[in-house]
Amino acid sequence: MEDQNVDIAVLNSVYRNAKTGAQAISDMLPKAGDAAFASDLRTQHSEYEDISREAASRICGLGAEPEPVGEMKKLGMKMGVVMNTAMCDDTEHLAELMIKGSNMGIITMTKVINGHSNASPETLGLAQKLITSEHGNIERLKAYLK
Repeated sequence: MEDQNVDIAVLNSVYRNAKTGAQAISDMLPKAGDAAFASDLRTQHSEYEDISREAASRICGLGAEPEPVGEMKKLGMKMGVVMNTAMCDDTEHLAELMIKGSNMGIITMTKVINGHSNASPETLGLAQKLITSEHGNIERLKAYLK
């Protein structure tokens, strides 16, 4: 039972992290004037949604419910996007903000993996999949930095 609780904790971290990334993109997309950049953001959004769905499915399979991202955190992210783009919303600045967010996601998930090494290989694999996706996001977004 304890191992199951560890898996649920890791999966909830994956779920919330992926949902947070998807929400950030939803908040950022209306400001994306560059078509290629917007397309890259939509690709990332799909990856986050796929990973969050997989995490939610695994959580439910273990008899639990996914822990949603708190409303205050969502509001804080939305306000952060507004404040960080009020003076500058060019593509380079938006890409830089997204890269910072992906780096935060990598740090968070690395801590989760390191702190829960007794989780199942499948669960740790999904956490690693999110980290790999974040690295891919950063690499794609670097093209927009001048």
